[in-house]
Amino acid sequence: MKYAVTGHTYGIGEGLYNRLSPDVIGFSKPNGYDITKKEDRQRIIYESKDCSIFINNATDQFGQSELLLDLWHEWKDQDKIIINVGSRIAEDSVVLDLEYSHLLGYSMYKRTLKKLSYDLMKIDTPLQVKYCWFGYVGVPHILKKYPHATEKDYISVEAAVNIILSEQNGK
Repeated sequence: MKYAVTGHTYGIGEGLYNRLSPDVIGFSKPNGYDITKKEDRQRIIYESKDCSIFINNATDQFGQSELLLDLWHEWKDQDKIIINVGSRIAEDSVVLDLEYSHLLGYSMYKRTLKKLSYDLMKIDTPLQVKYCWFGYVGVPHILKKYPHATEKDYISVEAAVNIILSEQNGK
C-alpha cells in the first residue's frame, strides 16, 4: 500500500511520514507544494496517482478543502481512501471566547473541511472519504505557545498519527 501525506515536514504530517516510510510520498511548502495554489494541487494529485491512501493533513486557509474537492473529482471512480485531518475547533460544541477570536478564521477553514468531507461521504462512489479530528497536539509551536500546558491538555503526535491511521480500517 502506498500513501501520500500533505504537510509532511512538520508535526503530525512528519510523524505520519516517518511512520509510513518508505511507502509514502510527502507534499509540503518546503518541497515546493502550496495547497492554496491550484497548479500545486494538480501536481499533488498527479504525483499521487499510484497511492491507495491520501492523508489530507496540511491546512492553509481553504487549501485543504479545495485539495479534497479536486482530489475527489479525480479519484471518485477508484477504490481508494482520502483521510481528512480536521480539528476539535470545527465541532458545534466549541464556542470561542473573545480572547480566542484570532482562531475564527481557522475555525471556518476546518468547519468547511468537515462539512465537505461529510457531504462527499454521502455520495455513492468506490472512493472512501474519511474525516478524523482531535484537539491540541503536542507539536513544538503549541508547546511553546502554551508553556504551562500539561499532558492532559493535548495529545502526542504519536497518538494523533494512530488516530489518523486507524481511519484506513474504518476504526
